[in-house]
Amino acid sequence: MANKTEEWEKQEGGKFWNPENDGDELIGEVTEITQGIYGNRWLIKKDDDEEILTPSHKMLQGKMSGIRAGDTIRIVFKGTDLPKVKGQNPTKVYEVFRKK
Repeated sequence: MANKTEEWEKQEGGKFWNPENDGDELIGEVTEITQGIYGNRWLIKKDDDEEILTPSHKMLQGKMSGIRAGDTIRIVFKGTDLPKVKGQNPTKVYEVFRKK
């Protein structure tokens, strides 16, 4: 059986949101919530139809606990807090807002 390339469409991986600066934002509609090894991840569809997957950071998961598919949200990265236990990674701090 021939493997013709015109019969196949290459699929690219989804984009992952990795905020770096205080004030970085992700705004859009939650289209899907998935359970991963490290907790939930929310797939956010922005106004330009680009879909972005949130990280599974513990603080973000706690603040997103009431968010459901179909909700329009705004996530703001507020920076990092020093770890409470020596040798652990800093805690990434977020604020989450749901559109009324």
